[in-house]
Amino acid sequence: MKLITFLSGSFGITLTLLGLLFEFMHWKGASIMLMTGMSALALLFIPSVTYLYYRGYKLVRIPTS
Repeated sequence: MKLITFLSGSFGITLTLLGLLFEFMHWKGASIMLMTGMSALALLFIPSVTYLYYRGYKLVRIPTS
């Protein structure tokens, strides 16, 4: 499950940022990239992070010293 969370977050953020770059440069394909990236974040990443949070998984290690 952590692998799905990591991959979907990385995929979604990458496509969203590339879509923003394409939008700023007025290149073709920007809207498709933005919609695909935001959809991946909304449909895969956020639910999987929520699931892991409620199951009690620690997503980030916080050093205790």
